[in-house]
Amino acid sequence: MNFSKHFSSIIFFIALAFSVFLLLAPMPLGIAPKVLPAAAVVLLAVALWSTAVVPSALGSIIFLFAAVVLSVAPASIVFSGFYAGATWLVFGGLVVGLGVRRSGLDVRLINTLLKRLPSSYLGIVYGIFFVAFMLAWVVPSASARVALLVPIVLSLNKRLGFEVGSKGHNGLVLASAMGTMTPAFGILPSNVPNMALFGAIESIHGIRIAYAEYLFLNFPVIGIGAVLIYPLVIFVLFKDQPKPAVGSEVTKSWSIDEKKLLIIVMGALFLWLTDTLHGVSPAWVALGAALICLLPKLGLLPPKTLSKEMDYGPVLFVAGVIGLGAVATHSGLGKLIATSLLEVVPLEPGADGTNFSMIVLIGTVVGIFTTMPAQPSIMVPMASAMASASGWPLMSILMAPVVTWIMFPFFYQAPPVVLAVALGELKILWVIRMLLVYMIMSIIILLPIHFLWGQSLGYFVSG
Repeated sequence: MNFSKHFSSIIFFIALAFSVFLLLAPMPLGIAPKVLPAAAVVLLAVALWSTAVVPSALGSIIFLFAAVVLSVAPASIVFSGFYAGATWLVFGGLVVGLGVRRSGLDVRLINTLLKRLPSSYLGIVYGIFFVAFMLAWVVPSASARVALLVPIVLSLNKRLGFEVGSKGHNGLVLASAMGTMTPAFGILPSNVPNMALFGAIESIHGIRIAYAEYLFLNFPVIGIGAVLIYPLVIFVLFKDQPKPAVGSEVTKSWSIDEKKLLIIVMGALFLWLTDTLHGVSPAWVALGAALICLLPKLGLLPPKTLSKEMDYGPVLFVAGVIGLGAVATHSGLGKLIATSLLEVVPLEPGADGTNFSMIVLIGTVVGIFTTMPAQPSIMVPMASAMASASGWPLMSILMAPVVTWIMFPFFYQAPPVVLAVALGELKILWVIRMLLVYMIMSIIILLPIHFLWGQSLGYFVSG
């Protein structure tokens, strides 16, 4: 453990030194004036979060302070995370999670789950992953699904004897988060990057993607592959021995608070399911559910909960992560990296395998600096140039980067994972290790299969 902390500190100070170098370096000709300072601040934030040399919430505060003092972006951009929906999803999830624990509804749900889940850790991981994946077909926001699932899994961890910070605890929370997010990249309306791509393609190129077309190209490998492989990765990295609590299976009659909370949660779930009809963001649904939980007499939590029991660290953490993506995009850092890569990567007609690999590489690098939801806003405008260079049809270029969403190396790139880290009190280094292992597995196994599957459908070929 001491070696791990020492190694993390070394990595952080190396990143800090490079960040200072970027900040003090003269601006190259032709580069926007805010790009290097933005790169310095982004690198500092990523180093703080990834190495965990300070608590994640403090890392966010340092990032926000550095970004606004150095004027790398307007304050409205730097602090945009505080009015982003994901931040309020975290707040709503924290409040509802407190309500679940206080009412005892968590015990009832967990007793039901334990009767149906296998007793082995591998079986439990697969069970949670599959349940989380099935939820992706009906609830259109991955962040909303994570906010719903994580409090239940935390209670399950307690019943199984997995303490916060243990491998078993981290693994089951990640099974719920990755299970509800990763396969859903193959289902058009189920994740934010999917819809960002859909909107960007329609607005820039005038093409409307069909649900079935997107599903048939992406789900067989991206979706089914994740359901089969990801639980194995989680099991290998986080294998633990469940120690179920004895004597906790007694079923009690429903309390008033349980009934209230069940109505609140079912109402929120209904509104999440029908968001395309009423247009209310899942974040504001979660905020409304939290508000009802806190209302005097009507709710089940005293208003003083906000000042005495709430941990606002996860809220600050998520706001900082969202601000980072906004700063990277606003400063032009993401676009500069993408266009620079496009100038040096070898795209040419007939070299389909190389073209696919290079486009995936560009998408991966852009996603590291802009986060996945913002990646389409950089990649889609470049698609015509890449189509000309590669000889591919435009739709092949537009669809190629989708696979990069399942193979990202850092937790901050995907807001649902950020939520899971915050709500589940996960160890960031362990999360990054899992993401890197799955990324390697995806490159070795899923990427070639997805390429061949796409070619069999007429994608990713010159002509």
